[in-house]
Amino acid sequence: MNALRVCIDEENGDLKGRIYSKMSAKPLRFYNCTEMFLVADQLFDECGYPQTFQEKRSFQNERSAGHYARPKVRLEDKEVMKQSGICRTVDVLVRSRRRAGWQGVLSCGDAQPPMEFQSEMELLKYLAMTRKT
Repeated sequence: MNALRVCIDEENGDLKGRIYSKMSAKPLRFYNCTEMFLVADQLFDECGYPQTFQEKRSFQNERSAGHYARPKVRLEDKEVMKQSGICRTVDVLVRSRRRAGWQGVLSCGDAQPPMEFQSEMELLKYLAMTRKT
C-alpha cells in the first residue's frame, strides 16, 4: 500500500507528471518536485499509512485518518503497474515517515539496483542521478 508509481511526463528543469497509488482511484498530478511530495504526503495523511511519526498541527477543521488506519485498495496492482511516464517511470516504496521526512527505496526498473533513501532530498538526488540523458 505504501508504494508509489511516479510517471514523469516532463523534465524541463523540474519534474511534472503523475503519481499512482493503490490508495487512490485517480492519479495525483504534480507540476514540480515540491508538489510531488506534497500531494503524496497528503494522500498518506488522509489514509493514515504509512503512519507519520509526528502529528501535523492545523487550525482548520480537517479530519485525518486514525493512527492505526487500514487504507482501502482503490486501484489494483495490475492497473498501477501498467502506467508509465512520457520521459520515465520510477517506483518509490515509502517505508516510514520519521523526522518529518520519507525513508524508503527508489527502483527504476532497469538494470540499476534499487537505491535506499533517508530523506526527500536524498530521493531527489537519486532521481537526478537516474535521469536519462
